[in-house]
Amino acid sequence: MTKSPLIVLIIIILSLINTSVFSNNHEKTDRRVKSYPVSISNPNQLVKLINRDFELPEDKARAIYTWIATNIVYDIKALKTGPKIIHYMYFSDAEKVYREQKIMEELVLRTLGEGKATCQGYSTLFKHLCDLIPLECVVISGISKTRKSDIGIIPATNNHSWNAVKIDEEWKLIDVTWGAGYLNENSDKFIPAFNDNFFFASPARFYLNHYPDDQSGLIRTMSRETFVNLPLYYPGFGKSYIEITEPETGIITVSRKGYIYFSLKNITNESVSIKFDNEKNGINVYPEIKDKYLYYEISYKKNANTYMTVFINNISFVTFKIQRR
Repeated sequence: MTKSPLIVLIIIILSLINTSVFSNNHEKTDRRVKSYPVSISNPNQLVKLINRDFELPEDKARAIYTWIATNIVYDIKALKTGPKIIHYMYFSDAEKVYREQKIMEELVLRTLGEGKATCQGYSTLFKHLCDLIPLECVVISGISKTRKSDIGIIPATNNHSWNAVKIDEEWKLIDVTWGAGYLNENSDKFIPAFNDNFFFASPARFYLNHYPDDQSGLIRTMSRETFVNLPLYYPGFGKSYIEITEPETGIITVSRKGYIYFSLKNITNESVSIKFDNEKNGINVYPEIKDKYLYYEISYKKNANTYMTVFINNISFVTFKIQRR
């Protein structure tokens, strides 16, 4: 007997800004998909609607993303109960493939039937619908960074999965789980909130929060240790033109003088503010301007480790872990 576990991966979704306004490039597609039934038990029914209404592969991929993200909610109960392990026997490679395919199909039907899923359900459903369209698609497993406490911590196991779909011979990155909404950590409830940032996401930005098992998917060489030591970037960063030029690491060690430094590029009239987790109120900060770069010097006098979040126009942008020397 051979046992092969199928791990239902878990993700605590970022607390993120509600970006319910659809991208102008896909407004027509999104509007059409919103007219579809909100509950569909047969994946072929959804595929029939999409193939009827759209011709371009990009529009079909967008239709799948939008329908899943607006109609499947995150399964909080599954998050709390932990990974589900499925055991099965097989006596040949062909039988192994067959059994794994059946398990995937059962997950798809369960996700549609219950209208909820964890990241494995979201990514598996997306791939299954792409296969039926057909569009070339893969499920990618790895680790993600979703909380401040993730900075500097290497997870023991993979904790997330997402997709890549091939459009015009180019692989495009998609995370429909994060596109569906976020977990309110205070109330422990899932908040449905369509997010456009994770459809055809910029690889350079996407990989700041996602680290795949297969490093060939990375556009630059990055070790797992480098990834986990990055700051926590929030969803609004994904499509922003603003860049953080320093520090490159998410862990800032504060010297005895008690000053923290960071710099931004491509910022014009936006307001910038910061807040330390161990202080009640945030403060507006003002830069020293050099060429296209804005340099910020922040005083931090407390003798305690904490987190510092940078806000752009009062929206969470990035968080650093602050350590006293």
